[in-house]
Amino acid sequence: MERKHGETDPENEPQTGMEEQEDRAGMAADSDEPDAPVLPAEQLVSEEEEEVAAPSEVEVLQEEIALLEQQLQQMRDRYIRAVADLDNARKRARHAITEARHQAVGGVLLDLLTLADNFERALETANAGPGAAPETKAILDGVALIYRQLRELLEKRGVKAIPAVGERFDPSRHEAVVRVPAGEDQAEGTVALEMQKGYMHGDRVLRPSRVGVAVDEVADDT
Repeated sequence: MERKHGETDPENEPQTGMEEQEDRAGMAADSDEPDAPVLPAEQLVSEEEEEVAAPSEVEVLQEEIALLEQQLQQMRDRYIRAVADLDNARKRARHAITEARHQAVGGVLLDLLTLADNFERALETANAGPGAAPETKAILDGVALIYRQLRELLEKRGVKAIPAVGERFDPSRHEAVVRVPAGEDQAEGTVALEMQKGYMHGDRVLRPSRVGVAVDEVADDT
């Protein structure tokens, strides 16, 4: 088709601005490759840098082992404290049981000692003279026999008399009731007389001795 003089070829006609934008839009639509996603700055770190920053497996295992050792030490400390507390509780329980037993037994033994004191006083005051009837003598012999059996029973239970006369006064075993002038053969501070016998039960004072203590009259007057 012949173009008339002065007509221009539409294909070679210069494109307007609108046509250029449409062409560019069409080229973008015809492209098969999608636009690359925009990544945040934190994800732009290279793989090599990540490998350098991340701890190795050995370091992770070492940290886990250190943590386990710390926990194990804490458990050991708790176990030791628990065993010590249990041992102390057992000792306190045994001590309490022993004290209760001593108090219970001591009460019974004190009653028996009172009975023994009465037997002693009865034997000291009773006197079967030459003219006493055989029945009276038999009664006294029976009382003395019972008293000896009672003393033997107390000794089997660990009850022993506390030495008093002639011994140095011991406030843990003796109870001073009176002061007695010291004689020529008596030292000051010694026991001059015994008013009531004292007794020990094992290593415990069951009843202290009631005694009179010798004192120097000159030193006492001053």
